[in-house]
Amino acid sequence: MTFESLDRVKSIFITAVACGLLLAGVSPVAAVDEGPVDGLVFIVAADMRNFAADGEQSKNFSGACEAVKAVGAGAFMISPGDLDVHPPSAVRDMIDDVLGEDYPWYPVLGNHDPESPSTMRYLRKYNQTVPNVVNLGPEGCETTTFSFDWANTHFVVLNQYYDGVNDWGLKGDVVPELLEWLEADLAATAKTHIFVFGHEPLVPMPDMDNGRIRHQGDSLDEHPETAFAFHQLLLKYGVDAYFCGHTHNTSYAKINGLWQLDPGHARGLEEASYADQMYAAIGRAIEEGRQRGVGEANSLRQLYRDDPYHIDYWFKYLGLKDQPVIQTLAQFYDKYGNDPTARDRYYEAQIEGRGQTRSTFMKVFVGSDRVKVEIYRDDARGGPYALRKTVLLD
Repeated sequence: MTFESLDRVKSIFITAVACGLLLAGVSPVAAVDEGPVDGLVFIVAADMRNFAADGEQSKNFSGACEAVKAVGAGAFMISPGDLDVHPPSAVRDMIDDVLGEDYPWYPVLGNHDPESPSTMRYLRKYNQTVPNVVNLGPEGCETTTFSFDWANTHFVVLNQYYDGVNDWGLKGDVVPELLEWLEADLAATAKTHIFVFGHEPLVPMPDMDNGRIRHQGDSLDEHPETAFAFHQLLLKYGVDAYFCGHTHNTSYAKINGLWQLDPGHARGLEEASYADQMYAAIGRAIEEGRQRGVGEANSLRQLYRDDPYHIDYWFKYLGLKDQPVIQTLAQFYDKYGNDPTARDRYYEAQIEGRGQTRSTFMKVFVGSDRVKVEIYRDDARGGPYALRKTVLLD
């Protein structure tokens, strides 16, 4: 290939990355189901964050675990990032409770995880206990980048926040040191199938149900030259699919010949109730004002002065009029405390306003000659999970 033709290929890829649209070789593929696949089965679930620590409620990560158990948990679960729960062991604890203490779980570093020193300490230590590891990451990233083998399949876990020296020093990218390690790892495997896992997508894709798109321009597409090199390396070694997270949107697409699968989030409700948060904030403000001898109206004025960002944010996504603010706050507080239907109504408004997406996990079947992916989703309201799509990776 000439330099001129290479530049043209790069430009096509970069155009797809920059646009994030279904163009230039980026295409969703129709869902198909060609029957059972005998072989390895595993689960992919991401971005549960603090919803893993909110107790055993079906509307949180525990509901996803129960659904995984109901459809068959396979050999293990792997999670492409954003696990920064408090305590950081909460995801593992929930898996222990629902799927069993012997059920393997492989965590992948996400962009929020390095924000918590306790999470980083936990993941570095935990990743030294996972089974079947065949290759540790490059220097400075030995415990947050690694590969493992299972049956006829090779799995690669990448820390895209590795800066070439430290395992937490970078905004998402695939630096030369990581790319060099990855090529050596892929070249060394003789397994039939290969899957690579990282947190950030090559191209953020719209959610498969509501079309929402997030993190366009601040995923791997922010660094198109290295994203292109990463993409080409995965193609060179016949990688079956690249699994990612970051967007909270569930998608499946073939990007210039490479499958990218994003399981979205597995946290149950994508966001906690804004109405609950606002009701609690108003209640605290009124009570604190009462203790100081301040009337309700003045307490609400002070609340808005202290935190206009969140009040305006809640108003926007709950469909509340922002003028007059004090009157709206007072009316909301009265109605929310006395109307038993208010919570559901306001949460519906929040789902619509925010474009919240369904909680999701993927069940992957790896046969000798083909791979099938089942996509299970709830109703975005904490309801039961159901099989929504089945995709055959060609």
